[in-house]
Amino acid sequence: MAGRPCTICKHKARHEIDSALVSPGASLRAIAVQYRVSKDALSRHVKAGHIAEKIQKAAIAHETIAGENLLTRIEKFHKRFGELAKKQRDLGDDITELKVYQTQVKYLELEGKATGAFKEKIEHSGSVDIQGMTDAEVLERARGIITKK
Repeated sequence: MAGRPCTICKHKARHEIDSALVSPGASLRAIAVQYRVSKDALSRHVKAGHIAEKIQKAAIAHETIAGENLLTRIEKFHKRFGELAKKQRDLGDDITELKVYQTQVKYLELEGKATGAFKEKIEHSGSVDIQGMTDAEVLERARGIITKK
């Protein structure tokens, strides 16, 4: 004997229910009340994998947005670090320019760790020679150090 068809899959507001289910912090109880369905039916719908593809797509979209936000912040701070480094370079203060770059790398590490973008500890030997490198080259070098697995 076959089981009953999923009441959520047959519901006229299935798309809205599925969207609510994949929203961050979704509450089965609140969704059940809103759409006048049982919490158990929602739970069965999720456990049966009826929205697995939507959950996966939502997770990818969330990661993409988080990654874009991180990238935007990194680019903003990269620009500012570049401005600070250029100012020190123009003043002929190589030591402070180097400190700006070191601070930039520490910022990138902290930002990445805080957001979970880096899954492993990042170590720096301190032996990177940036003398004569352009800002873009330094950033590429920093990216290589940070993303190295």
